[in-house]
Amino acid sequence: MCYNSVMEQAILHFFETLRCTPLTYIFGFFSALGEGTVVAGAVILLYWLWGRAGEQLFFTAVTSASLNSLVKSAVARPRPYAAGKVTLLEVDTPFLSTTDLGDALSFPSGHTQSSSSALLGGAMRLKKVWLWILSPLLVLLIMASRLYFGVHYPSDLLGGLLFGIAIALFWELIFRHAYRARHIILLIFAAAIIVALPFFPNEDFLKTAPLVAGGAVFLPLTELLHCTPSQSRLRRLIRVPVGLLCAGAVYAIFLLLPQNDGLYFLKWFLVVGAATLLSTALFKLFRI
Repeated sequence: MCYNSVMEQAILHFFETLRCTPLTYIFGFFSALGEGTVVAGAVILLYWLWGRAGEQLFFTAVTSASLNSLVKSAVARPRPYAAGKVTLLEVDTPFLSTTDLGDALSFPSGHTQSSSSALLGGAMRLKKVWLWILSPLLVLLIMASRLYFGVHYPSDLLGGLLFGIAIALFWELIFRHAYRARHIILLIFAAAIIVALPFFPNEDFLKTAPLVAGGAVFLPLTELLHCTPSQSRLRRLIRVPVGLLCAGAVYAIFLLLPQNDGLYFLKWFLVVGAATLLSTALFKLFRI
């Protein structure tokens, strides 16, 4: 499907005609669910609480985020509002903003890719009927919200969906049939991302590349700690504030330092280290 096709423009104009205050709040809520920070926050919480299942979602999330940023930078497709195909519905809140998007980062949709990969990965790992029903519904609503705000073409959504499904299936197969090789595979992927980084030095890629690099470096080290989650659900919940304190402390330190690309990369790399290795060390120390 060509991004300037008559069909795509007709779909965009249809959603544009639907705009009203109640729908803006509704679609804003679902669009916020697909925000990278929201998905990342949910995944790291599950990583702290679920062990192996959470680890698989962590692998899926960091791989999806970095690959999405790489493809966006390489394709450099103008967003529909930037190409004059539709007007942008401007929203600027702490949870959702359409005012600071890269105008040439339309394909594939990051919201669609991150939500579909995380939800499908969770559904395959947990094998819950309610999750299999809820996941596609949430993904479709997130996709519709991106059309409503005028920030993506339908083909951007389709591309994000296919990438998301492929990445979730890939890590499901690895965790089922090549579990011992998972760290090596992530390390190879991280190395390829780092090699590509100088060619696409935009902010999104500078944020997602260190996430996958941090995962490749620190996750194997957590294995050496042999930390087993507590059988008590209440004690295990204590992991959440401990993990947040670790990651938050590292992030806060970098707020005091000058901002440049090198420190930006290092910040997110070490935040991953704090959220994985340092947090796991404290979990073991406190027997949670």
